[in-house]
Amino acid sequence: MRRSVTIRVVQHRPVLGDLEANLADHRARIEAAAEDGADLVHFTELSLTGYALGDLVDAVALDPAHPLWPEVLALSEPADVVVGFIERGEDGFLYNAAAYLHAGRALHVHRKVYLPTYGAFQEGRFFSPGRSLDVFDAPWGCAAFLVCEECWHPSVAHAAVMQGAEVLLATANAPGRGPVDGGWASHRGWREILSTYARVYAVWIPFASRVGFEEGFIYGGGSAVVAPDGSLAAEADFLEPAELTAVLDAAALRRARVANPAHGIERHELLIAALQRVRTAAGEAASPAVAPEVEAP
Repeated sequence: MRRSVTIRVVQHRPVLGDLEANLADHRARIEAAAEDGADLVHFTELSLTGYALGDLVDAVALDPAHPLWPEVLALSEPADVVVGFIERGEDGFLYNAAAYLHAGRALHVHRKVYLPTYGAFQEGRFFSPGRSLDVFDAPWGCAAFLVCEECWHPSVAHAAVMQGAEVLLATANAPGRGPVDGGWASHRGWREILSTYARVYAVWIPFASRVGFEEGFIYGGGSAVVAPDGSLAAEADFLEPAELTAVLDAAALRRARVANPAHGIERHELLIAALQRVRTAAGEAASPAVAPEVEAP
């Protein structure tokens, strides 16, 4: 990291399908955070729309031609912003997207690559998956996104860190499951996996997880800021709205990477070769069996 950054993580409950109401809420929170000295305000997955939209996804999709898009970009005038929204791509498809906004422009837009379509989740019915795992250069250092389901696929974190990411910006709409001791067993799992990534890769991980009830879902919250040694620099309670403020300290990142340099000596060629073997085996398994040629009598 080139410098430390003060972050405000927002654990909130968006209004389902109401872009204008959510924009107003974002604007007020960002202005207050900037007055408190925050450099970056970090919202949840699909923070501008809510999650369980069903057939409303098209109606609330944003692109540069949308009349509200200039207002979205203007959110970043007081401070940088991480925001979640539905993007209408130039190809006409809809994406579950997260954007890093800086000084009135979208510095980077990430399209969620893993869309949960199992159990109560139906993202694959409404969204197209992203096709790339990229990092980007923020004003303070190199960063990447982990959007909800992507946090449960170690390959996403690995790909980001191997490309130089120093901060993994994690967002989620995570339903609470298994109430235990005033919290959720499921959200303890979230913190454990993010703490593992932070410690193994020596990265900062701010995590914004929403709360509230929506179309049968109960969202658990449990947002946190995870330090590069795996400890919690800040954490929110479950169920209720909250805001966390923490400093992503550049010196702490350097110390963690000196203490654990393992990720800096990866044997990329071994992993690439192994993945190529997996891909070949998967392709062969998916190919239909071909009957052997038999000579005519």
